[in-house]
Amino acid sequence: MRCGGVIARLFEPESGEELQGLIRAPAGFHLLGAGTNTIFADTTIHTPVIRLGPSFDFIETVDGGLRAGGATHVKKILSRCVKDGLTGMEFMAGIPGTLGGALAMNAGTAKKGIMEVVREIEAVDASGPRTIDPSSLPWGYRRGGIEPGTVVTAAVLALEPSTTDEVRARILEHLEKRRNQPRGPSAGSVFKNPPEAPAGLLIDRAGLKGTRVGGAKVSELHANFIVNDEGASATDVAALIALVKRQVFDRFGIELHEEVRFIGQ
Repeated sequence: MRCGGVIARLFEPESGEELQGLIRAPAGFHLLGAGTNTIFADTTIHTPVIRLGPSFDFIETVDGGLRAGGATHVKKILSRCVKDGLTGMEFMAGIPGTLGGALAMNAGTAKKGIMEVVREIEAVDASGPRTIDPSSLPWGYRRGGIEPGTVVTAAVLALEPSTTDEVRARILEHLEKRRNQPRGPSAGSVFKNPPEAPAGLLIDRAGLKGTRVGGAKVSELHANFIVNDEGASATDVAALIALVKRQVFDRFGIELHEEVRFIGQ
């Protein structure tokens, strides 16, 4: 979103042992992937922030798919899928962020989330490293079901053999569907889609496209995006989110819930 304050202490562990030590620290922590759906408040963030270091950015071939580190960007995994001719992840095309962040929020489309293709999750918590069976987690729409205090370090993705051309073609199809998404600084989709209708459609029908608070504006291209249009502050973004939620509820009686995460409020 390119707004917000300052992180006072940022740690980038390079091993499971370092990560476990940070998790055990009494100060607690915030976990940061690529920050694609995270907004930091306009203040100094004193709680330590953990971002996995480069040693957690890797991809390797395993039987029946790929094993990738929690710090590996989704785009990088998709490139490997094209190279190796592996299908099953194409629906993630155009979704930014790291694998760990994607699993935490079960990123994906309105119809499918990444947890549906995960065979095994490797994680670290205060007690040490452990392996998680995804079927044991209460995951759902935009919810990975991973317990607070647990950090995803890697995951095995169950993928099927295909061809480079077929995988590339499917990725391009999904990217084409995302052409109406706005460019520029944003945190992606702001709200989860309620059961009644897509959030963007409700915001559009409420006449809120182009509505702004300070430098934050509801995109004219896709109403479920708030863009940093003119040096927005995190306070501007939060105020615009509150305005949108209030007006959609007043108009339709539907409560919108944020997909983005605020830190430091």
